[in-house]
Amino acid sequence: MGGYAASGGYYISSASQYIVAEPTTLTGSIGIFGMLPDASGLLQDKLGFKYDKVNTNKMSDFYLGNFTRPLTPAEGELIQGKIEKGYQLFMRRVAEGRKMSVGQVDSIGQGRVWTGEQAIKIGLVDKLGTLDDAVKQAVAKAKLGNDYETEDYPIAEPWYMTLLDEKKESYYESHLRETLGDYYKPFTYLKTLWQRDCIQARLPYEPNIR
Repeated sequence: MGGYAASGGYYISSASQYIVAEPTTLTGSIGIFGMLPDASGLLQDKLGFKYDKVNTNKMSDFYLGNFTRPLTPAEGELIQGKIEKGYQLFMRRVAEGRKMSVGQVDSIGQGRVWTGEQAIKIGLVDKLGTLDDAVKQAVAKAKLGNDYETEDYPIAEPWYMTLLDEKKESYYESHLRETLGDYYKPFTYLKTLWQRDCIQARLPYEPNIR
């Protein structure tokens, strides 16, 4: 595992026969969460939008894109049930992969994030090392001897290709970046969240290491 392989990243890793992590790898975060934006205050109180609706049933306007109102208690319970079910599945997958009980996984789970150094002490990884160490482990387990070769991806393009790249930021994006300044990155992050499923296995924050 590289810089971080947490939540969904660890879900995938946990099925491996052997896990190598760097000492500073962010991993664990065994858990899922649900998040639905509620822009009703902005739309109604700030912008003055009002809504009328006619429903065929009480759940007919319950969907990810409906950010014009808060969740009802029944809708919240429905999402909570899916989250609990997903968390149980996550724990079972880790328990199977790491030869633990579900209770042991829960005791180190619940969304908590660990570094590689911490993870090896609680059984989430097998060794601290680099990508080269992971390759050596894979070669040994596959019994390849010296009969193998590696290739790095993505393949880096020559520096001059950046001068020929026709992909340019649109005027809209450029103006938005200039207008929002430091808020541009959080804005784009929230924008992508709205386009994803409301129940996710991911870190509940975006690492920003400087």
